[in-house]
Amino acid sequence: MATYRFERKVRGSFALVLVLGVAGCATGPDMPARPPQAGGPAPALLPITEVLRQTEDGPNATLLTATAPDDRANALRARAARLRGPVIAGPQGESMRAAGAALR
Repeated sequence: MATYRFERKVRGSFALVLVLGVAGCATGPDMPARPPQAGGPAPALLPITEVLRQTEDGPNATLLTATAPDDRANALRARAARLRGPVIAGPQGESMRAAGAALR
């Protein structure tokens, strides 16, 4: 029985090597030549101060600077605490939790 398994592995390995060998001899598909790059000057480099000014005056600048980071962090912590509560509250939620505990 063990020799049969070994022979199957050898045959499978031989078939894999044969398929990969044949695939290695194949030629690739004919690809069109790469189109030439558009002519013109290279893009201009901006000074870092200009890049930073654009981020300070961007569309999210007022959102990010309207409140202090500590106030935003506290608001996010309060929201996270509200989301940690039960999904189904009230008597219906209690009966569902009791039924779930009874099934265990």
